[in-house]
Amino acid sequence: MSKTSECDKYWQKLLGRANVTLTGVSDAELKVQLFDTLQQFFDESNSWLETINFTAIPDSLDYPLMPLTGRVHRLYGVVDQNNVPQQAVMPVIGTVHFLYPYSNPQPMWATVVKNVTDPFSCFPPGIPEWVLPVYGLGILSGVLGNMMLQPGQSYSNQTLASFHLSKFRDAIAHARVATMRANTVGAQAWAYPQQFAVRGQRGGVSTYNVHPSTLR
Repeated sequence: MSKTSECDKYWQKLLGRANVTLTGVSDAELKVQLFDTLQQFFDESNSWLETINFTAIPDSLDYPLMPLTGRVHRLYGVVDQNNVPQQAVMPVIGTVHFLYPYSNPQPMWATVVKNVTDPFSCFPPGIPEWVLPVYGLGILSGVLGNMMLQPGQSYSNQTLASFHLSKFRDAIAHARVATMRANTVGAQAWAYPQQFAVRGQRGGVSTYNVHPSTLR
């Protein structure tokens, strides 16, 4: 089975279960609620990361970053070619800003937290393939809980809404801790996440690079 068909299977399962539980709900309502639920999930868990390689040049402090999918939400951190954290912030979403300029060109790796884009222009949203297999039930609970909070609907149910939203919050907490521990069992929280393959930017052209930390 291809990755695309495997991913479609999880989307169909999630939307199918939501349709069965939420009698009379429209596809448009489900898409909007799914978008809001995913947005909350990634915002509070910081679990959708991408590491982007760029080159710092002399006397330049600002570097726009273009993710492969989704949108940049916040900065997780920046390291240089020696894997040393650098003093950088993101006052403008999507642009890394260094506190001090560099005197020589050098490669940098920025890890950013990402979130979903508009639900109607991009559906299903291009989220990582592991999200639904791992957290699909929690995300479904978020969709059901928020929909059941709406008054005057055939599926309105305050008690069940509280139950599902509690499960959704548990999924967010689990994803947040798993991200901090880089999906390891019993390990302490990592100060900075690493990824084996990262994307580089050279004059607007994307290239793939091996992160220097993997060469040690």
